[in-house]
Amino acid sequence: MKYTRFKSGNNINWGEIIDDEIVELTDNFINSGSSRTNTSHSLSDVELISPVTPGKVVAIGLNYKSHLGDKPAPAVPEPFYKLPDTIIGPGENIVIPKEAIAEKVKMQPEAELCLVMGKGGKRISQSDALSHVFGYTCGNDVSARDWQQNDLQWWRAKSCDTFTVLGPWVETDFDPGGAQIKCRINGEVVQNQNISDLLHGVPRIIEFVSSMITLNPGDVIMTGTPGKPKDMFSGDTVEVEIEGIGILSNPVINE
Repeated sequence: MKYTRFKSGNNINWGEIIDDEIVELTDNFINSGSSRTNTSHSLSDVELISPVTPGKVVAIGLNYKSHLGDKPAPAVPEPFYKLPDTIIGPGENIVIPKEAIAEKVKMQPEAELCLVMGKGGKRISQSDALSHVFGYTCGNDVSARDWQQNDLQWWRAKSCDTFTVLGPWVETDFDPGGAQIKCRINGEVVQNQNISDLLHGVPRIIEFVSSMITLNPGDVIMTGTPGKPKDMFSGDTVEVEIEGIGILSNPVINE
């Protein structure tokens, strides 16, 4: 099943996507009390926005062999945080900050599988980890490479406004073990890898992250990006596609 948030007129609602329609829900689909209403819309008549409003976003770095380069493989998942208020959804502009433009900072998209937690917990075991996941969505971990390499922290390299892209919906019927993930810039495939190549798989990521922090319903974990991402520029369109989930597409503009 597919769930998301959408705008209809001046209203923002939660919805379940059924074929080419979206049925309004009474509440956030993460909540057990959420149910369908009698109101539905054609998908072509609404604007899909970020499907989730997480309390926190945890991203995992260096989690594909093809992304490591000469770096040694990390012995454990390597998390960092992205700010929830930097999240945008499908179709929204990825904005390159004017400081990055002035400094000619290299900007790159990163295609990622994202987990949406349905059940919270602390010290979740690998054997129980998938039962805590509500569903999965596409993510784009927008990265300012020069800042990432030269700053002491990754706060501006990874968490400028619009640098956390999620959508287009949350898919509950998805196997995280073997789908293909791709990134395209203006239609050209620049990343293409099977998710089975994750160094640390979904259960291990959840186990490790939850050993340090409590995961809450609705929290998002970004699991890492494959390959060598390419540069993006104002005027480009970036697409992240995950087989079995969908396509997340966003234009890029200068501030």
